[in-house]
Amino acid sequence: MDVRTDGHSTTTPHVVWSLLSAVEAWPQWTPTVTSVTRERAETDSPQASDGIGVGSRFSVTQPRLGKASWVVTEWQEGRSFTWVSRRPGIRTTATHQLHPQDGGTRIELAITWDGPGAWLVRALFGRMTQRYTDIELNSLVTAAEARG
Repeated sequence: MDVRTDGHSTTTPHVVWSLLSAVEAWPQWTPTVTSVTRERAETDSPQASDGIGVGSRFSVTQPRLGKASWVVTEWQEGRSFTWVSRRPGIRTTATHQLHPQDGGTRIELAITWDGPGAWLVRALFGRMTQRYTDIELNSLVTAAEARG
């Protein structure tokens, strides 16, 4: 892992998942995401537009990072999801995992970079991405605790 953070919420995985899986609402609870919009393909069926799953696409805008397109590559309802963003020479993979623990939820967030440009992205954005990931985790815990 290039960037990793984990923490604990005293709320149930269901409560944390309700926030984490509603990706279009992330700007409401974390300052590290300005906007999230679903990118709908012309081939999407009406059922595909109702939920999120493998193949779902989103445009995510973040301060100092701009806009990126993300595609969900793994989705385990109530537990975890992974999405990938590709740019020339670089693939960014972000994982989000929830684990029931001690009457609450252990949360793991991670980002990895692959490709010929990965070294440059690590050098330019590694520390900022770690800060953003830490802020996202803390914001998620705070939002979950407020709901819980």
